[in-house]
Amino acid sequence: MNDTATAEGRSRTSRAFSPTIGLAGFGVLLGWHFLIIYFSFPMTAGMVPAEFLFIRQVALNASLCVFFGLFGRLMANLPQRDAIRSHKITFSAMAIGALGSILLVAGSILGVVWSILAVVMTGASEAVLMLFWLRFYTETSENYSGKSLGASAVVASLICFFTYHLTFEVSIFVLVTLPILSGVLLVTMTRDIPLRSNDLLGAGIPDWEPARKPFWKTTAQLMAMALFFGMVQGCNTTEKTLLPAADPLTVLGAALAGIVLFALYARNRHLPNLSPVISTSLMMYIAGMMLLPFGSSILSQAAAFLIMTGFIFYFILTLIFIIDLCRTFDLNTTRIVGLNQALEYSMFAIGIFAGNVLWEHLSDDYYMPFAISFTAIFVLVAITVFLTTERPPWEATFYKPKRAEECELAAETASVEEELIEEVDVMDVLADRHGLTPREIEVFALLSRGRNAEFIQHTLFISNHTVKTHIYNIYRKLDIHSLQELLDLIDEEEASIRENQPCGSMQEPSDQP
Repeated sequence: MNDTATAEGRSRTSRAFSPTIGLAGFGVLLGWHFLIIYFSFPMTAGMVPAEFLFIRQVALNASLCVFFGLFGRLMANLPQRDAIRSHKITFSAMAIGALGSILLVAGSILGVVWSILAVVMTGASEAVLMLFWLRFYTETSENYSGKSLGASAVVASLICFFTYHLTFEVSIFVLVTLPILSGVLLVTMTRDIPLRSNDLLGAGIPDWEPARKPFWKTTAQLMAMALFFGMVQGCNTTEKTLLPAADPLTVLGAALAGIVLFALYARNRHLPNLSPVISTSLMMYIAGMMLLPFGSSILSQAAAFLIMTGFIFYFILTLIFIIDLCRTFDLNTTRIVGLNQALEYSMFAIGIFAGNVLWEHLSDDYYMPFAISFTAIFVLVAITVFLTTERPPWEATFYKPKRAEECELAAETASVEEELIEEVDVMDVLADRHGLTPREIEVFALLSRGRNAEFIQHTLFISNHTVKTHIYNIYRKLDIHSLQELLDLIDEEEASIRENQPCGSMQEPSDQP
């Protein structure tokens, strides 16, 4: 895509719609998820409401765990720019999601087996659509993740809240159309919003080592929160419910989290300081767990609201972090997001199942809610102390050197950039022809000046391993084997450009014969 086409695409996009509103289609998908988890459907014959809800929640979370892991790997090598195959998969997921929603509603007639099949179908559809949405966030020319995911949380909660107050027939229509609407918005966004220049295969650079530690720290905390959130949701029988998570007012906690995140990103052109938000989300989650055991109606609703709000805060922050991590290190989005989400939903399924088993045998025990609550608080505090003692990894400065090192290398970097101006045209030609990533272009430019790996490491603020990976990929794509061959290739390209320059650019043709 050339610069003119990109500029025209951005101009058309800005005139047609707001990207933030369009990208809130991810929120439509989340709203569909909330409805499947919490909404009241006709029950399978012979089952009480609590049993039907339990089976539905365990089956959906287990399905999401399997399909996120499976599709995250299967779609890892699907190029972002392969619109034909991507759109075919999207349309298939939309159809499966709509059909699964219809079967879920008809569960009371078809039986429990068909109801479970319907939940599995919706889980497969949701996993595919979410992976495509998050991959698109990673590959857009601009980073919309903060504002759009914040807006999506608001959209999801409002969809769920108002659907509770619609007639049953209208609410079923909404349920069936949500996956279709989310898929249509996804296809529209991928057509109208330009993508950033990246590896043609969409597989990224396998530079996993520096991203490993912050990824697992964030994922471990999300897994712990999902485990105990699922456990208190599983404490639900016909006679007694520990956490009224399906209450419409509880779902509005997601709206509060979304409004705060949207406001933070709307006010800051650069990445905002999210440390207070992270701390607040954990405090709200822990405060909800502290109120949970006391059992009164008001305190239970307050606990559910705080736990929901704190969890959605951290869930959205994790998605933003994963997107920024993939953009920073050119990681494969579907594989990384698939792993993160598979682990999260596996903890949900385990938690719901464990909570239900414990509640069936110990619901009359006065100390049971206190045991769950205090165990959750202890585990979260331990993870926070031992795994997040460093600066939160989603701050932009986490990936940059210290200020002193920046100042020391600033002058040298500026001089290098001035030296590279003469080669810009040749660099662009070769980069476009051979599909170099933005970071590979920077390394290529420095190599063309005869710089060694150590110089490139300090100039670009990356590890020696990363430099060698980039050099290997550059040599492979250009089909060369040494620095001398690279320099020869540049000389040949410069000579070819000079030879192909039109003579008319040097002098005007004469009108005389």
